[in-house]
Amino acid sequence: MVTNYVLPFPFEAPSRNPWEQSNEVRLSLETVAPLSAADMEVLEGCVLPFWFLASSGALFGGTGQKHTSIPEAPTFSGKDRSFQFTFQGWNLDERASQCLVCLLLAAHEDLPLKQVRLSIVGKAPPKPVTIDPRLDAPYPQAPSRPPFAWTIEDSESETRELHIRFVEQLSDAQRELIEGELDSVGIALAVGAYGVTPVPPRECGCLPSEEVSFSGDELDWLMEDCRFHPAALEGLIGVCASLHHHVAAIREVTIS
Repeated sequence: MVTNYVLPFPFEAPSRNPWEQSNEVRLSLETVAPLSAADMEVLEGCVLPFWFLASSGALFGGTGQKHTSIPEAPTFSGKDRSFQFTFQGWNLDERASQCLVCLLLAAHEDLPLKQVRLSIVGKAPPKPVTIDPRLDAPYPQAPSRPPFAWTIEDSESETRELHIRFVEQLSDAQRELIEGELDSVGIALAVGAYGVTPVPPRECGCLPSEEVSFSGDELDWLMEDCRFHPAALEGLIGVCASLHHHVAAIREVTIS
């Protein structure tokens, strides 16, 4: 694994992509100080946005959303200073781990971490991650052949808008599902899952709109104060691809 963030704690990870569907992946964390029950809830809440992104399709990359099942939430256990998250049957782009790195860096500010270990259960032990500040594509990119036309417009504005045109007008149930998906993705974007080095991930977020606007067969969703890596917008194309396959067919996507 390669990251462009200088890490304030030792981090070991597999040398191959751990996020293959047949793998059981374990994230082991050791904190500097013992954590209270409230602290453990905070720690769990720091990793949960990684699942939001994974289940939304943002981290699938080129793996093919049509045949990729929605990953289940990770299980969490531990006490005192040692904690584990277990991910079963996830199928993600290898670079998805960079989003996890960002979330752990954000968690470290509140709950200092002594060491982190990402491993594939039953496989070769992980190795120290490689730090490369020049890494220019650390995150998963948009799917190579999504089933709709899409455009991400160049903009220097800190306000970005997602516009989706569906094949047909949506039902109330479909609207509810889409709103829930975008709300979850918005949480992950807001807390810094797509950091821009050397800025701390917690300072790389946005203010997603709490409302999704629907009109006929179209949708608009606004994000303000956007200070995240451009790959976050490509991740939204992956989200749309997943919505296309699992919720409602999409004709066109524009991010302006």
